[in-house]
Amino acid sequence: MPWYKDKILWKIITVCASIKLATLLCLYFFGPLGEGVLVFPDSITYVYPAQTFLAYGQFWEAVSASPLLMRTPGYPFFLALVQLLTNNMTWAVAVVQNLLSLVLLLPVYLTTRRLADLSASRWAAGFCAASVLYFSLAFAVLTETLCVFLLAWFVFFVVRWLENPRTRDLFCAALLLAAVVYVRPAAYYFVPVAALFLAAAAWQKKLLKQTLLYFLIPSFLLIGAWHVRNFYQTGYSGFTSVGAYNLYIWNEDFIAKENHISVAHAHEILENNLPENFENLPAKVQVQTYKKLAAPLLKKSWKYKLAHVPLWAGKVLLGTNHVHVSRLIFAQADEPEKTLNQTSALPKAWLKTGTEKLLFALAFLQVLCVVLLGFGGLILLLKTHPLAAVFFTIYIGYFWGIASTFLGAYARFRAPFEIVLCIGAGIAAATYLSHQKINNR
Repeated sequence: MPWYKDKILWKIITVCASIKLATLLCLYFFGPLGEGVLVFPDSITYVYPAQTFLAYGQFWEAVSASPLLMRTPGYPFFLALVQLLTNNMTWAVAVVQNLLSLVLLLPVYLTTRRLADLSASRWAAGFCAASVLYFSLAFAVLTETLCVFLLAWFVFFVVRWLENPRTRDLFCAALLLAAVVYVRPAAYYFVPVAALFLAAAAWQKKLLKQTLLYFLIPSFLLIGAWHVRNFYQTGYSGFTSVGAYNLYIWNEDFIAKENHISVAHAHEILENNLPENFENLPAKVQVQTYKKLAAPLLKKSWKYKLAHVPLWAGKVLLGTNHVHVSRLIFAQADEPEKTLNQTSALPKAWLKTGTEKLLFALAFLQVLCVVLLGFGGLILLLKTHPLAAVFFTIYIGYFWGIASTFLGAYARFRAPFEIVLCIGAGIAAATYLSHQKINNR
């Protein structure tokens, strides 16, 4: 049966769409925060480059005339396109992102259907539709929704290639992963990881040449183009300077602990330690300065950071994004910085009333269910589709690992790999129910 004839899938999409539409209308017409509910501190770093691209044909850094280097152009280009079509860069973005999050169900459904049965694919789509994380992030002018949408199709084409190696699927996977890197540079180092995995899989199928021509070379050329642009415009040949910035600035928690001050105060100290007129220095010098200042801090803080990895990993895997969700549902005006940078294990400051605690409990149960069933599904998949199971494991390991190494780690960074957990959860749920039916006969 073709996917478009699956009535259950359409019911899932309809229910999900109805909830999203009702939320959007409530926020637009009755929300006391107005469009501010969609905007966060990071949003301006994407909105401003989008505006300069529309006005001057070039991407500039936030509130400056410097070439874009800290961020990458994927999401600003998306915002510029929405602005061009709708003359709006807030509510229209929320509408488009919610549409993308609906279409997201399709690659999750189709990928699961290639690996399991119809029941599993419906369950996977249902888990994805019920995701508290994806629901909340669709209402934020941030990169996650677009990034996950592209990654879901990347995963689909890789799985389809593993099942039936065709060059067009590999080429589509390369295009999509390159697009993801432009949207969210955290995926940058996943390109060689994916290439190694695909090369190993191709070795078994005697298709190494295909992997080189249709995945590695296109990825290299597409991503390399931004390296060339950066070197030509700024003298810095890297893909983005955000890695060097994070290497330095994400020591703020260690500074705060050592000096018994707040993280915000520690952040201020680190900013003040930068050389005078730092923002006017050449990009290459800025990056070198970040790395030079970060080196002694990393030497001092590595034990502290290593000890905190379990906490950060747990927050990424089991976080509910509660502060953002409660902001949407209860229209709580808060400091946006706190919404996206929770450093404690639980959002205790936002769990005061019984309603808030109930919302948190329900969201946590949803996340826990997907995580437990998701990993269970991957174990089941090892028996039937070992290559896909290994790919999913590497995929989850990469995105979970890089998200769990700093104090800002929380649920938002689970977004890239929750789609795979939904696929695994669908397989586990369908398998369990199938066994229950057999046992009840």
